[in-house]
Amino acid sequence: SLVVTACVAASKNNNGNFDGNKNNDISNSKDGKYTQSTSAWEVAKTLVRERGILGLYRGAPAVAMRQATNWASRQGFTEWVRPRIPVEGALGELLAGCIGGTLSAWNTPLEVARIESQSVVMKKRTGGSADGDDDEDGKGRSLVGTMCDIVEERGFGALYVGIIPRAAQACYQTLFLVCV
Repeated sequence: SLVVTACVAASKNNNGNFDGNKNNDISNSKDGKYTQSTSAWEVAKTLVRERGILGLYRGAPAVAMRQATNWASRQGFTEWVRPRIPVEGALGELLAGCIGGTLSAWNTPLEVARIESQSVVMKKRTGGSADGDDDEDGKGRSLVGTMCDIVEERGFGALYVGIIPRAAQACYQTLFLVCV
Protein backbone atom coordinates (compact mmCIF):
# COMPACT_ATOMS: atom_id res chain seq x y z
CA SER A 1 0.00 0.00 0.00
CA LEU A 2 2.81 2.38 0.90
CA VAL A 3 4.66 1.65 -2.33
CA VAL A 4 1.50 1.99 -4.42
CA THR A 5 0.71 5.32 -2.76
CA ALA A 6 4.23 6.56 -3.44
CA CYS A 7 4.03 5.50 -7.09
CA VAL A 8 0.68 7.22 -7.53
CA ALA A 9 2.12 10.36 -5.94
CA ALA A 10 5.03 10.17 -8.34
CA SER A 11 2.63 10.11 -11.25
CA LYS A 12 0.29 12.77 -9.86
CA ASN A 13 1.26 15.22 -12.59
CA ASN A 14 0.54 12.64 -15.25
CA ASN A 15 -3.22 13.28 -15.06
CA GLY A 16 -3.45 10.85 -12.18
CA ASN A 17 -2.81 7.86 -14.43
CA PHE A 18 -0.73 4.98 -13.17
CA ASP A 19 -0.43 2.00 -15.41
CA GLY A 20 2.11 0.09 -13.36
CA ASN A 21 5.09 1.54 -15.21
CA LYS A 22 6.78 3.76 -12.62
CA ASN A 23 9.55 4.91 -14.96
CA ASN A 24 7.12 6.07 -17.63
CA ASP A 25 5.02 8.00 -15.12
CA ILE A 26 8.01 9.62 -13.43
CA SER A 27 9.58 10.61 -16.75
CA ASN A 28 6.34 12.33 -17.73
CA SER A 29 6.30 14.43 -14.56
CA LYS A 30 5.80 18.07 -15.57
CA ASP A 31 7.58 19.64 -12.61
CA GLY A 32 10.82 17.65 -12.99
CA LYS A 33 10.73 16.77 -9.30
CA TYR A 34 11.11 13.06 -10.00
CA THR A 35 13.56 11.50 -12.43
CA GLN A 36 14.00 8.08 -14.00
CA SER A 37 16.18 7.05 -11.05
CA THR A 38 13.67 8.12 -8.38
CA SER A 39 12.47 5.07 -6.48
CA ALA A 40 9.03 4.65 -4.98
CA TRP A 41 10.65 4.56 -1.56
CA GLU A 42 12.29 7.98 -2.19
CA VAL A 43 8.93 9.40 -3.23
CA ALA A 44 7.32 8.03 -0.05
CA LYS A 45 10.06 9.57 2.10
CA THR A 46 9.57 12.91 0.34
CA LEU A 47 5.83 12.78 0.98
CA VAL A 48 6.35 12.01 4.67
CA ARG A 49 8.89 14.82 4.97
CA GLU A 50 6.65 17.38 3.20
CA ARG A 51 3.21 16.36 4.49
CA GLY A 52 3.80 14.06 7.45
CA ILE A 53 2.72 10.45 7.74
CA LEU A 54 -0.92 11.37 7.07
CA GLY A 55 0.11 12.82 3.71
CA LEU A 56 0.71 9.35 2.32
CA TYR A 57 -2.99 8.83 1.85
CA ARG A 58 -5.37 11.64 2.61
CA GLY A 59 -8.49 9.64 1.80
CA ALA A 60 -7.87 7.18 4.62
CA PRO A 61 -10.76 8.28 6.90
CA ALA A 62 -13.35 7.88 4.15
CA VAL A 63 -11.96 4.51 3.10
CA ALA A 64 -11.73 3.30 6.69
CA MET A 65 -15.32 4.34 7.39
CA ARG A 66 -16.57 2.60 4.27
CA GLN A 67 -14.57 -0.57 4.85
CA ALA A 68 -15.54 -0.82 8.52
CA THR A 69 -19.21 -0.36 7.72
CA ASN A 70 -18.93 -2.77 4.78
CA TRP A 71 -17.62 -5.71 6.74
CA ALA A 72 -19.52 -5.00 9.94
CA SER A 73 -22.72 -4.77 7.90
CA ARG A 74 -22.02 -7.91 5.91
CA GLN A 75 -21.32 -9.93 9.03
CA GLY A 76 -24.08 -8.33 11.07
CA PHE A 77 -26.83 -8.59 8.47
CA THR A 78 -25.84 -12.16 7.61
CA GLU A 79 -25.94 -13.21 11.28
CA TRP A 80 -29.27 -11.43 11.75
CA VAL A 81 -30.80 -13.11 8.68
CA ARG A 82 -29.52 -16.67 9.34
CA PRO A 83 -32.05 -17.73 12.00
CA ARG A 84 -34.90 -16.10 10.08
CA ILE A 85 -34.45 -18.12 6.89
CA PRO A 86 -36.74 -21.15 6.78
CA VAL A 87 -34.28 -23.13 4.63
CA GLU A 88 -31.69 -25.34 6.35
CA GLY A 89 -28.22 -26.37 5.24
CA ALA A 90 -26.09 -24.99 2.45
CA LEU A 91 -28.98 -23.31 0.64
CA GLY A 92 -29.89 -21.45 3.83
CA GLU A 93 -26.29 -20.29 4.19
CA LEU A 94 -26.22 -19.12 0.59
CA LEU A 95 -29.45 -17.18 1.03
CA ALA A 96 -28.29 -15.63 4.30
CA GLY A 97 -24.98 -14.55 2.74
CA CYS A 98 -26.64 -13.15 -0.34
CA ILE A 99 -29.23 -11.21 1.66
CA GLY A 100 -26.64 -9.99 4.18
CA GLY A 101 -24.30 -8.87 1.42
CA THR A 102 -27.04 -7.11 -0.49
CA LEU A 103 -28.22 -5.26 2.61
CA SER A 104 -24.65 -4.14 3.29
CA ALA A 105 -24.82 -1.85 0.26
CA TRP A 106 -26.65 0.69 2.43
CA ASN A 107 -23.37 2.61 2.75
CA THR A 108 -23.09 3.35 -0.97
CA PRO A 109 -23.32 7.12 -0.25
CA LEU A 110 -19.98 6.88 1.60
CA GLU A 111 -18.37 5.30 -1.46
CA VAL A 112 -19.92 7.84 -3.84
CA ALA A 113 -18.70 10.73 -1.67
CA ARG A 114 -15.20 9.23 -1.39
CA ILE A 115 -14.90 8.88 -5.16
CA GLU A 116 -16.27 12.38 -5.74
CA SER A 117 -13.96 14.04 -3.22
CA GLN A 118 -10.90 12.25 -4.55
CA SER A 119 -11.76 13.11 -8.16
CA VAL A 120 -12.26 16.79 -7.28
CA VAL A 121 -8.89 16.96 -5.53
CA MET A 122 -7.20 15.18 -8.45
CA LYS A 123 -8.77 17.55 -10.99
CA LYS A 124 -7.47 20.54 -9.06
CA ARG A 125 -3.98 19.05 -8.75
CA THR A 126 -3.74 18.32 -12.46
CA GLY A 127 -5.06 21.68 -13.56
CA GLY A 128 -8.56 20.59 -14.53
CA SER A 129 -11.59 22.56 -13.47
CA ALA A 130 -13.32 21.52 -10.29
CA ASP A 131 -15.90 23.39 -8.30
CA GLY A 132 -16.17 23.45 -4.54
CA ASP A 133 -14.14 24.64 -1.61
CA ASP A 134 -10.54 23.59 -1.33
CA ASP A 135 -7.93 24.75 1.11
CA GLU A 136 -4.45 25.82 0.10
CA ASP A 137 -2.85 22.39 0.51
CA GLY A 138 -5.31 20.66 -1.83
CA LYS A 139 -6.87 18.55 0.89
CA GLY A 140 -10.46 19.07 -0.25
CA ARG A 141 -13.84 18.91 1.47
CA SER A 142 -14.92 16.69 4.30
CA LEU A 143 -16.92 13.55 3.61
CA VAL A 144 -20.13 15.11 4.93
CA GLY A 145 -19.48 18.33 2.99
CA THR A 146 -18.98 16.33 -0.19
CA MET A 147 -22.22 14.39 0.40
CA CYS A 148 -24.11 17.67 0.90
CA ASP A 149 -22.64 19.05 -2.34
CA ILE A 150 -23.70 15.94 -4.26
CA VAL A 151 -27.27 16.19 -2.96
CA GLU A 152 -27.43 19.92 -3.70
CA GLU A 153 -26.07 19.57 -7.24
CA ARG A 154 -27.61 16.28 -8.41
CA GLY A 155 -30.26 15.28 -5.89
CA PHE A 156 -30.49 12.63 -3.18
CA GLY A 157 -30.56 9.76 -5.67
CA ALA A 158 -27.04 10.65 -6.82
CA LEU A 159 -25.72 9.26 -3.54
CA TYR A 160 -26.95 5.82 -4.60
CA VAL A 161 -25.41 5.73 -8.09
CA GLY A 162 -24.05 2.24 -8.70
CA ILE A 163 -25.89 0.55 -5.84
CA ILE A 164 -27.03 -2.46 -7.93
CA PRO A 165 -23.55 -3.57 -9.07
CA ARG A 166 -22.23 -2.80 -5.60
CA ALA A 167 -24.95 -4.95 -3.99
CA ALA A 168 -24.17 -7.77 -6.42
CA GLN A 169 -20.48 -7.58 -5.59
CA ALA A 170 -21.25 -7.49 -1.85
CA CYS A 171 -23.48 -10.54 -2.22
CA TYR A 172 -20.70 -12.44 -3.96
CA GLN A 173 -18.02 -11.37 -1.46
CA THR A 174 -20.20 -12.15 1.54
CA LEU A 175 -20.93 -15.62 0.24
CA PHE A 176 -17.25 -16.49 0.02
CA LEU A 177 -15.75 -14.42 2.83
CA VAL A 178 -18.45 -14.64 5.53
CA CYS A 179 -20.48 -17.77 4.82
CA VAL A 180 -18.05 -20.29 3.37
